[in-house]
Amino acid sequence: MYYAIIPTILVVILVPIFTLCAPNVSVIVAFSDGKYEPGLIQQLGGRIIGESESLGMVHAIIPQVQYDRLVASPSVEFVEHDSEVTFASSDSLETAEYSESWGLEAIGAEAVHSSEFTGKGIKIAVLDTGVDYLHPDLRPNYKGGYDFVNDDDDPMDDNGHGTHVAGIIAAARDGKGVLGVAPEAEIYAVKVSDSRGKGSFSGLIEGIDWAIEHDIDIVTMSITGTGGTKALQKAVQVAYDEHGMLLVAAVGNGGSGDVLYPAAYDEVIGVGSVTKDNEKSPFSRSGDEVEFVAPGSEIKSDAIGGMYRVSSGTSMATAFVTGALALVLESNEQMWNNTKLVNGDGEWTNDEARGVLRETAIDLGD
Repeated sequence: MYYAIIPTILVVILVPIFTLCAPNVSVIVAFSDGKYEPGLIQQLGGRIIGESESLGMVHAIIPQVQYDRLVASPSVEFVEHDSEVTFASSDSLETAEYSESWGLEAIGAEAVHSSEFTGKGIKIAVLDTGVDYLHPDLRPNYKGGYDFVNDDDDPMDDNGHGTHVAGIIAAARDGKGVLGVAPEAEIYAVKVSDSRGKGSFSGLIEGIDWAIEHDIDIVTMSITGTGGTKALQKAVQVAYDEHGMLLVAAVGNGGSGDVLYPAAYDEVIGVGSVTKDNEKSPFSRSGDEVEFVAPGSEIKSDAIGGMYRVSSGTSMATAFVTGALALVLESNEQMWNNTKLVNGDGEWTNDEARGVLRETAIDLGD
């Protein structure tokens, strides 16, 4: 059954980035536990593009003729071809401002804010197209990030999707523009998709690794693909099981078909979209992996250049759930003892926060 909480805006589709006939191939290499040996890549005449030591993986370019040798190495757990990611957007260029946010009203954010829970101190990594950190709504809460597309520390958004998502999560409470679900949460922009909305599996994995290294509390991913990979699955498992991170992702647009990845993984909270009437948005996918639904149809939020736009998608809904989780994490874990979902030690675990959000959501049935 689904639980109502939040909307979405963009979807990502995975397509092959190369063919096996190429002289060089882009691969993700996962080393066996205790056998992290990046030097193996150079020994085979390849070069490392990115390292994720905490995940035990590297992104590399290797000669095609060395592929089988790499796979057969006793120190290697598995090797996968890198793939391209992109998103399918339901954006509208409409800029007319709404007098209020129906999404905030639907999830009851005002009552939580009035109790002085605003997500303060909660660190959220937005794995997306970057963030326009100069936007008046986002500048107060932007705390840094990284650009894995251009390999620098300036994750400026040149597409607009990441900025829209970030605004739903944490647009500042300043009496103008729009308001985020968690208006004092800390936003970290991790740019893994370019100006066209395209990225790669390796970039997504590097983004998760970056979040681990920077002690991020919540990773939100409005990026989807039609198939999962062992490397991505390992990345989310390590982030969730070993580092206690909360992972949230859009289940995908398109209206029909299976839930996409990474939302389909058990460790990731998959989010679908509903309309103002709590009906499934026509574009939202559905399935057993949909853990929550949230406002996702016609959501107004920030746009690059200090502007605003209205967009629809499971990406939007994902941002609402992300903000709601930040509000939960800011609260005292012991406040929720009556739910029997926490151990009462005053320290949140990702399982506890996830359970509390389910407990307090509205059950919409099958």
